[in-house]
Amino acid sequence: EQRGAQVLFSKKAIIEKKDGKWLFHMRVYDIDSQLPIVEAHIRMYCISWKKYEEHKQGQPRLLHNMRIIDPNDEIDASLFISSPVNATHHIDAYSPLTPEHLRKDLNLMKGHGLMLREVDHLAGNTGAFPCPVCGETYETAENLRRHIESYQILENADINVPIKGTHRDMDLVQPFLTRKLEMDMSDLIDNLTDKEIVCVVEGIEPMISGTFSALHSYRLEDIEFESQFANCVFRERGQIYVDLDKFHEVQPINTLNRTDEEYRSFGETS
Repeated sequence: EQRGAQVLFSKKAIIEKKDGKWLFHMRVYDIDSQLPIVEAHIRMYCISWKKYEEHKQGQPRLLHNMRIIDPNDEIDASLFISSPVNATHHIDAYSPLTPEHLRKDLNLMKGHGLMLREVDHLAGNTGAFPCPVCGETYETAENLRRHIESYQILENADINVPIKGTHRDMDLVQPFLTRKLEMDMSDLIDNLTDKEIVCVVEGIEPMISGTFSALHSYRLEDIEFESQFANCVFRERGQIYVDLDKFHEVQPINTLNRTDEEYRSFGETS
């Protein structure tokens, strides 16, 4: 319990839009960095009070898992928190932070109880968008759209190919199949009013090999939009130190003046 109190969480979390993707960031640091925590890793949960209180069927569920892309939760979301480090959740079509009314008309892969990540589709790990005509699956809605359009051209060129049961059959190829998630800041703010985001860091204390955990939560009033964390690690006279006042500092980003380098890759989220 005492060791967990030495894990410092940023007072503010950040939600920003980068390369067309909405990202949730928080920052964490182990003050006792001279004795690095062993196997530190992080988990995130979303508490949706309105959904919990209004549920009408099925088992009541208060905590909803939030998949983490940095550090990648596919490899245990490991952290080295002897230096301040960010953790990032992608607010995609599967995220509990995304308003339900925006995703109900999307062509999404069914999780069957598993929490999926859109980034796995983007990286080509899974095919999320099946073609209703030929059954071929594609990683993105854009790739599915291109597939349908290219086959429509081929089918139109052959007068012997009927419309029914092909890529020109509008009963099969409906607009929602290639519809993308469109979300703005006001949608997120409205959806976050009843929610609380819980971040849990777990690890092993190196002196006694005891497992411990530390947690912190963020509500809407604790979240800054279109901002970035200030630099908090500095070098002076051959020594490296962390400015704890800067650790909590958040600076606004002028999204209209972002450089190409800042937009260079969705994967570089830290």
